[in-house]
Amino acid sequence: MNNVKYILGAILLMAASFIKADVKTDSIKYGPFASIKIYHPREKPVSLVLFVSGDGGWNGGVKIMAEKLAEQGAMVAGVDIRYYLKSLYKKKLACFYPAADFEQLSLMLQKKYRFPVYYKPVLTGYSSGATLVYGMLVQAPANTFKGALALGFCPDLKTWKQLCEGAGLKSHKMKERGTFYLERTTKLTAPFIALNGITDQVCPYEATKEFLSGMPEAQLVTLNKVGHGFSEQADWLPQFQAAFKKILDAPSFSQIKEGGNEILKRESPEKLPGNMPLAVIPSPDKSDVPLVFMISGDGGWTSFDQSLAEALAEKKLTVIGLDAQKYFWNAQSPAETASDISRAVVHYMQQYHKESFVLAGYSFGASVVPFVASRLSDELKHRLAGVISLSPDVTADFEVHVADMLGLGNDNEQYNVLNELKKIRKFHPLCCFGQEEDEAITKAFKKADTNVLILPGNHHFNDNYTLIAEKMFEHLTIK
Repeated sequence: MNNVKYILGAILLMAASFIKADVKTDSIKYGPFASIKIYHPREKPVSLVLFVSGDGGWNGGVKIMAEKLAEQGAMVAGVDIRYYLKSLYKKKLACFYPAADFEQLSLMLQKKYRFPVYYKPVLTGYSSGATLVYGMLVQAPANTFKGALALGFCPDLKTWKQLCEGAGLKSHKMKERGTFYLERTTKLTAPFIALNGITDQVCPYEATKEFLSGMPEAQLVTLNKVGHGFSEQADWLPQFQAAFKKILDAPSFSQIKEGGNEILKRESPEKLPGNMPLAVIPSPDKSDVPLVFMISGDGGWTSFDQSLAEALAEKKLTVIGLDAQKYFWNAQSPAETASDISRAVVHYMQQYHKESFVLAGYSFGASVVPFVASRLSDELKHRLAGVISLSPDVTADFEVHVADMLGLGNDNEQYNVLNELKKIRKFHPLCCFGQEEDEAITKAFKKADTNVLILPGNHHFNDNYTLIAEKMFEHLTIK
């Protein structure tokens, strides 16, 4: 089937190559992607699209699709799937996790082109690229991507190694050598919209329809006059543009969670004035326990942070979560951060009638919270019931950045977390690490005479939210 994909893809590219759009382009090289084609909108971009080609490479047909997205205000990054997969084959990996590569690509592009805020990228793919973006959307934590558009989609992918399961992707080998079948999921938290033609001989329409039928957050758009080639724009472009707009207009992960929270609906707490990116996860229990203010990792407020907050809420702890990716997209100072968090803490302690609070953080946020604790006012320090850092590093940063950003440089000042922890000993800070994490970092914290707790698992503690919540609650009650 993959040979047929290549031939029909080539037909698409030749048929569409004569069409031009008034869109400026340039090219960059980054990481495993080789050369990436960048399509710029006329005005400042209002979204970012990561577009993966089919087996025919980055040529005529997908170029037209990318230009049409740029005309809708998106910056589009065109990725040639052939070169990307080839780079993965060179790595000695047990499985492939392209979601991480594409998230890093998104971060790099938005830093390089100076986006004033971070936009969750929209994944888009044609043919085999459509299959890959489905896999990435399923394997990534919730709130990593805004959604995915798939043109000419079917669930088999030619790759010599399996895609990693991540947040829930299941797949199995097919009889055809070097091909894996990506299975259905019920765990999508962002929209996946496939556009398939009735006359598609490569990805038969009825098979794709059956695959997507009843899948939460998934939609199949029927193209009556289209095969696998997408040759006539009039037969697919209006539906393509409408599908893209639908993804952009879809509610965010936090909005969906808040909208489905019955306690929030019933109590309707007053939101903090301003635009601080906060999530509110209330506990149904009204016991006199501290409020928890938790800062996410630099990937933002994902399913990990949300699930942990929900587990804490079951332990009677109401959680206010700060999306670090949004808040620290532009550089903050420790003093500015402490001031903003103090304002939020005071507001929500009043809303939930709390006398005390806890500062907690994960990964990026775990390294930040000691600096916040040491800069609180005397009044708030008297009300601080604890500091908990989940997987901190030995240094902190107050801006989200990408390592090795093609020589863009990183002049952000780094701050010594171990020294800062010494300043807040009276708050009994607890630092938790996964057993499989970097031993050198764990040893550095132990050597600094910090209260260290080792939990089973990796950087995500094997997603055992109940255990993490139990250990956090125990620390607050027995210290």
